[in-house]
Amino acid sequence: MLICIQGHVMTKQLVNLVKIAKQQLDMQEKNLLRNQTLITRKYADIDSINTQIASIPMPSSGSFSAYQSQKDSIQAYLYEIHEIQRQIGILKEEQEYIKQQIRIAHLEHEKTLYLYNKAKDAQTLENNKQETKQLDEVTIMLHTRQKNSTNIE
Repeated sequence: MLICIQGHVMTKQLVNLVKIAKQQLDMQEKNLLRNQTLITRKYADIDSINTQIASIPMPSSGSFSAYQSQKDSIQAYLYEIHEIQRQIGILKEEQEYIKQQIRIAHLEHEKTLYLYNKAKDAQTLENNKQETKQLDEVTIMLHTRQKNSTNIE
């Protein structure tokens, strides 16, 4: 009976560990989605800047200063694109780290789930043994009672 109670407590503890491992996995998957969304937004920002660059009219005639001003505007946009690409690079590095964390969290979840299932199976087996033992005891008691009642008559 004590083994059965200990097995039940252990199973409950393992259920909690499985839940925690699943929460960790879910959290890392949310982090990955958030990261991917940020990367997508950065690419959209680059597309927007490229559209702005394409809409800048280049003077075909006029003063050199007007041409230089347009060129400086384009350079500022190109610098902004470069900065966004740098941010995308950092986000992609973070993405690889998050993917690694997901793999680890997935393994932890699978490991705790395996241990839980193994403990649950052991507990079920132990419960079945106890039930069989109790049924055997009841059968013996009934047989003894029946034998005693036949001897009395």
